[in-house]
Amino acid sequence: MNHYYLISSIILTSRRYDAFGAYISIIKKHNIDINRHKHASMVAINRRSTTPLFRTITWISIVLCTSFLSFYIGIWIGIQTTTSTSSEDRVVHAPTLNNIYSDGDIQQKAEVLAKHMVSSQLDDLCKEHISSIDRDIRGTPTLFSKSIQHFAQGLVKVSKDDLMTTYDFGVPPNPNTKSYDALILYNKKDSLPSNKTISRAAQYKDPTQQSLPHISAKEATENCDTMNVVLTNNPGNTRQCLALVGGQYQSYHIQRWLRRRPDNKGKLDPSMPLKLTSKGYTANGKQEFVPPKEKHVKAHQKKLVTYLTEIDSIKANLREILKKISKQNTVVVLTCNQGQSELLMNFACSAHARGFDLSNLLVFSTDTETDELAKGIGLTSFYEEKLMASIPKKEAASYGDSVFTSVMFAKVLCVQLVNELGYDLLFQDADVVWYKNPLDYFHDKSLPQFDIYFQDDGSRAERYAPYSANSGFYFVRSNDKTKHFFRQFIYSSDLIDTWNSHQQVMIALLGEHSSVFGLSVKIFSKELEEFPGGVQFHRWKDAMKKLMKGESNAYIFHMSWTQNKDDKVEFFQQMGEWYLKDTCRSNARDVSHNDSSLLKECCSIEPIITCHYKDKPSKIPCPDSPLITEAGKPFFKAFTKANSSFW
Repeated sequence: MNHYYLISSIILTSRRYDAFGAYISIIKKHNIDINRHKHASMVAINRRSTTPLFRTITWISIVLCTSFLSFYIGIWIGIQTTTSTSSEDRVVHAPTLNNIYSDGDIQQKAEVLAKHMVSSQLDDLCKEHISSIDRDIRGTPTLFSKSIQHFAQGLVKVSKDDLMTTYDFGVPPNPNTKSYDALILYNKKDSLPSNKTISRAAQYKDPTQQSLPHISAKEATENCDTMNVVLTNNPGNTRQCLALVGGQYQSYHIQRWLRRRPDNKGKLDPSMPLKLTSKGYTANGKQEFVPPKEKHVKAHQKKLVTYLTEIDSIKANLREILKKISKQNTVVVLTCNQGQSELLMNFACSAHARGFDLSNLLVFSTDTETDELAKGIGLTSFYEEKLMASIPKKEAASYGDSVFTSVMFAKVLCVQLVNELGYDLLFQDADVVWYKNPLDYFHDKSLPQFDIYFQDDGSRAERYAPYSANSGFYFVRSNDKTKHFFRQFIYSSDLIDTWNSHQQVMIALLGEHSSVFGLSVKIFSKELEEFPGGVQFHRWKDAMKKLMKGESNAYIFHMSWTQNKDDKVEFFQQMGEWYLKDTCRSNARDVSHNDSSLLKECCSIEPIITCHYKDKPSKIPCPDSPLITEAGKPFFKAFTKANSSFW
């Protein structure tokens, strides 16, 4: 029996039962579309809550809607019945229902009326109730207004360390911010976490919740198809703002605006309007990223002409050498001039004393003297006079001077050529010593795969952001991205002369190529024991004591953060990492051998330890040595009878 017989059934049963009872019995008997209304109600409510409270309210709503309809239909039936039988005369003289309509007509009319009244009334009443529930839930304001919901739908917190562990951004983490959180902003509802409770909390201002949801990085990003990462801090401790502008073309670079003076000098001026500014502009008004001047451009063009003219023959010669010395398609590369040759000899001597095989190491010599010396200590040397003619022979007096800057071009050139020929390479400066072969570390298959790996320089100056990559020790995989990177580095080397820094130019290009080409860059944290350098030497006494006692996991030590070669030599001697005899130090620039006989003549099997400063790391106590800085403190604690150890 079709449920549209409802009215007819009510008429037939109304004389024996009350309207409410008749309505309920027919609803149960014919299973009228109340299920459809019930389902719609439950779906709408469950979208907002799954608590027992809302399930109870839903059922009460259905019962109330049903009762109200039953009541009104019962009254209507009663009125119709009373009217049709109010007097005998009316019954006699008025035409009967059967005389006017057939049974089929009555049934059809009843079906139409029932369908209209029951369906429309139930829809209206239940919709009104669902709407009231919706208003109660949605009455809680959203975190973001409609005007910005095109790019801001929700917000959660995640642990900064958890996020940077889950997704290795390559930058060195800050150990002083372990308790800090990061924010994840969702620009679509579909990108919100799957957990409905968290999803709602991320969208609405819940007065019962004290703060934003705090969840794991994995859960926070489970529905993110893309994720843009913005690394931000507050260099200079200025009153900094972060503007997020939606509805624009996507940008993968950050614009920087400062209240700077018209002459671009001095500290920031709060009275000035915000102006677009280079990231190299410090809070003190120093501009560290300036375009090259004409003199720098002309000098650079001259080098490039020679490079581009000779490149084919250079590659041909170099290719034959690399075929002979490479192992696992990898070589170790460094460059050296005559002024730094003592450091080169010490590296070779220390490696020989520890039994390392340097047959896959290639020295790019910048002069004939260094070329002969490298061969004399058993190293493979590559020298191209035309390319290296502009490189000074003497040592740099200090970091960043003209000699230092000129040698930096050779550092770019040697890496670019080897990388272009398809070889992975480890580049290092001459002021490095090995404790374990670092290639074993980079050839470990468990190492996360990046295009380039760098030692952490340790400096957090703005001009080195965001990587702080040390340009004196890094490993490069040869692929299309790294080849393009180093080609661009060669073409941009006029900036080295302008900025007096090979490192600064490299880091600026790393950021650009990471954004544009997806070059993956990994900086080993300075807290990592494997690759210590100048920052540990000058600042981390405990790390250096561990290294001095042979308890460290270090693969190498890089004497970075040092003013000049003389300081490097003294520090190495005090650390017990100097293996070059004094007789070869004075004659190093005049020695000319074509075999490895210099290793026996010039190298000591045991380290030659000499004290220089008692406030710098040393293998042995140096209590009688002077302080190198007035505020310095002795590396070793004072020896007393009660304290039988200097450590």
